[in-house]
Amino acid sequence: MGKFTEYLEGKVYSCIGCRANLAKHTDIVSKQYEGTSGPAYLFKNAVNVRCSPPQCAMLFSGQHTVSAISCTTCSSELGWKYVRVSSPQQKYKEGSYLIESAYTVKENRWEDSFSKSLLKLHRQNSVTGVKK
Repeated sequence: MGKFTEYLEGKVYSCIGCRANLAKHTDIVSKQYEGTSGPAYLFKNAVNVRCSPPQCAMLFSGQHTVSAISCTTCSSELGWKYVRVSSPQQKYKEGSYLIESAYTVKENRWEDSFSKSLLKLHRQNSVTGVKK
């Protein structure tokens, strides 16, 4: 087991196994990806990940050279990094990280719309004096 060395600010995706920070929400390129376990995000940057040696892989979008990525702290598999792509239309992927959502948790001040609604209702009730 290693330790993670980079901490990220704001809305962050972290490793589900050890909570090491992996990527910022603002670095998402696309949420429309599929990994081996289901939905995945494409990030332009990632931290606290280890890359395996590159190898050719046939993916949904064609033949690409990718490196499997894992968490530097707990070695959990996370997805892959696009090293080289075969078509000019896919060039934007080179150097990007596909991280599967099944292996991540959202951290640092994430609020869903339901939580925001409850908080707003609580504040209104506090101001108007409504008892619970």
